[in-house]
Amino acid sequence: MLSPGVIGGLGSIEERNGVYQRVAPELAVAASREALARAASKQIGFLATSSCTGYMIPGIDVEVAQRLCLAPTAVHLPITEAGCSGGVVALARTADFLRVHPDSSGLAVAVEICSLAFHPRTEAGNLISALLFGDGAGAALLETGDDERGSLEVVDSLSFLVPDSQDAIGFALTDRGFYPVLSSDIADLLPGPMQEAVSELLCRNALRLPDDIAFWLVHPGGPKILEAVQATFGLGDNDLRWSWQAMSDFGNTSSAAIFDILHRFRADETGRRGWGIVAGFGPGVSIELLLVRL
Repeated sequence: MLSPGVIGGLGSIEERNGVYQRVAPELAVAASREALARAASKQIGFLATSSCTGYMIPGIDVEVAQRLCLAPTAVHLPITEAGCSGGVVALARTADFLRVHPDSSGLAVAVEICSLAFHPRTEAGNLISALLFGDGAGAALLETGDDERGSLEVVDSLSFLVPDSQDAIGFALTDRGFYPVLSSDIADLLPGPMQEAVSELLCRNALRLPDDIAFWLVHPGGPKILEAVQATFGLGDNDLRWSWQAMSDFGNTSSAAIFDILHRFRADETGRRGWGIVAGFGPGVSIELLLVRL
């Protein structure tokens, strides 16, 4: 989203955050307008916004609400520290709200300017992060009631915190902005906890692996992470093709990536229908899951 010349010339955290405050709200509003193309904004009773690559108060939620003319009574939930899993968290909390308020609609939004965390130095972690991450925004409208158009239904959600893994993913805040913290063994941390988390989510909904799950929509944290998920559940590249495609086209766009994957899946008529798992991974290490049905 930003040219290499602009990124390479950024200095202090104030300068970097100034770019974030100009660019991120515009992307969030654009994604939101696309999601609301067939809905009246006044009907939105809940707005969840996820972003971890910059900072602003009032937050992006206020900018989105005012630019879209949402009702002043709409509930706002700004999500900052969830990192890459923030998009799944936003979807889960929006679905939770609608279960209690069935006459309302909800909007989940994510925007990330990951390129602002690049620094013109040669540390391996800095370079790997620059190659892996990308900029982007996404949004989804959630509604209640029966829908004959084949919308994706959010049935349940689950959060799982991997013990003693808090140093594996994060941001170090310095005078020159965020520095990504990304351990090389993240993929090694996931298989056991991921198996436990998915099993718990399915068990409480009377479902079983592998027969009951038709599709997997997984955050593209990196090749090793996708390969670890595939190995854990006996999947192939084709089963996670929407995640691989998203990573190939845009990289890991942090919390915004899951909206791209959802869009790719919905547009792919060859994808299996039925029960599905949506998965995000973030700081903690936190595994965020949705059980969905199409």
